[in-house]
Amino acid sequence: MMLETVLASGLPPHESISISVSAEEAVRTASMVVAYVGPGLPAIPGQPVSITASGTLILTGYVRDVNPSHDAETRSCSLTIVSRTVDATECSVLHSTGEVLDKDLAAIAREFDGLGIGVEDDGGLPKEVRHKLNPGESLFHTIERRARGRGILIHDTPEGKLKLATKPAGTHSGSIVRGRGIITASSTLTEKGRHSAVHVRGQMTEGTAAQQLRGQATAKDAGVSRERPLVIRHEGEALTDRMKTRAEWQVKRGAGSASTAEITVSGWRDDGGKIWTENYLVHVDDDWIGVNGMMIIKSVTLDQSDGGTTATLSLADPRALGGENPRGKTEKAYGAPGAIEAEFEEQ
Repeated sequence: MMLETVLASGLPPHESISISVSAEEAVRTASMVVAYVGPGLPAIPGQPVSITASGTLILTGYVRDVNPSHDAETRSCSLTIVSRTVDATECSVLHSTGEVLDKDLAAIAREFDGLGIGVEDDGGLPKEVRHKLNPGESLFHTIERRARGRGILIHDTPEGKLKLATKPAGTHSGSIVRGRGIITASSTLTEKGRHSAVHVRGQMTEGTAAQQLRGQATAKDAGVSRERPLVIRHEGEALTDRMKTRAEWQVKRGAGSASTAEITVSGWRDDGGKIWTENYLVHVDDDWIGVNGMMIIKSVTLDQSDGGTTATLSLADPRALGGENPRGKTEKAYGAPGAIEAEFEEQ
């Protein structure tokens, strides 16, 4: 097993470290136990930190928590590190007008990014006619309420920027195969979060016909065997295509969250040397948990200590995060709905 040379700038050597990254969360975190001598503290909250693994940048952010302790003979200190994007989730936006017109969600985010956190996107985002900032809203929360209706994920990058993603970012080299590098594997299949039909309702600012005042888009999950309806209020202008996208996205995300696999592998890198990355596809072949095909990495936890170097991957059907039908031999219980065609109707 290859050990990573993990360095945290400005901090003393560590005894263990765990780094957690998710395609569905805006802030990655790291926890570490450091070895230090002498009086005082090894770090203070708010201290800038960057973490690299054998030269690969993994996290750019700040010391969040400092927890020193000791007994009569020994001492230790645990630290928590968070991405720079933490300020996008916890700080209110200050903007002269609180309003942005005729820009896509990434441009809106950049307009409201008064703290200079940085915003990236994968292109092709639709323009919003008008976006109004709610008083006290953070940068993350103001764009997240729009993102739900556009099929957009919001997570951070190793550089500590926000990333708006509409599709998988890439594909890992090689495969994860039972009997070859898998330490443990498990799955969770639940009905929680899945609904037989999702109804998205909203109004348009112009027009008085029923379609403008009482429009509704409906998407169905064929994997739910009994009636379990969910009604969602659409954020923003209730255009037909956007309401349909919102309904379809909700059904796919619900199915993806309800059917996941978790696999722990040796090392932090794929066959090509890339660190396991959220929102990346990977081929998995593990017949004991019924997976054989492409899966999407929803989140990854990287651990290194005296016990070794491991990566724990949370996996789902790629369609759960906006990807395509994997067309593999994975058991259908993991499947997110594919060919959903939302219907637009009057309430």
